[in-house]
Amino acid sequence: MKPVLRILALGLTFTASTAFAHLELGTYRGAGADAGLPCSFEVKAIAFEGGLKNPLNERVMIEYGNQARTLQHPPVVDVSNFSASFMHETLQSVIGTATGAEAFVLKMNSKSHKPDHFVFIQDDWKNEQRTAITCENLQYLR
Repeated sequence: MKPVLRILALGLTFTASTAFAHLELGTYRGAGADAGLPCSFEVKAIAFEGGLKNPLNERVMIEYGNQARTLQHPPVVDVSNFSASFMHETLQSVIGTATGAEAFVLKMNSKSHKPDHFVFIQDDWKNEQRTAITCENLQYLR
């Protein structure tokens, strides 16, 4: 490999590795934004689709309440600029339900890259009802 290509590959590897979510296996707990009640989720596993360590391939398996979810960085595709990237500070899971959709969105702190807060949304399209739970000040418990 030519030196220039080697430096470019090393730089891309470093950039990709620093963009990964800095989550650990175990429980993260915080407080509800509205009532201050405890709220939490558990990271069960972290994997990369196809074995390729790239933030777009990162999958974080969590348990929230009695539900298993797989979070990923939302892709960002800009056709007019021919670019394909991802949202660095967000991991999310969106699934369809019988009456709409549910979303679990985990926001990372832009400086520490650690989880900051999450929002769980239940959007009942058919009955025009929406509920959300916001959990702030997440702390890692183990």
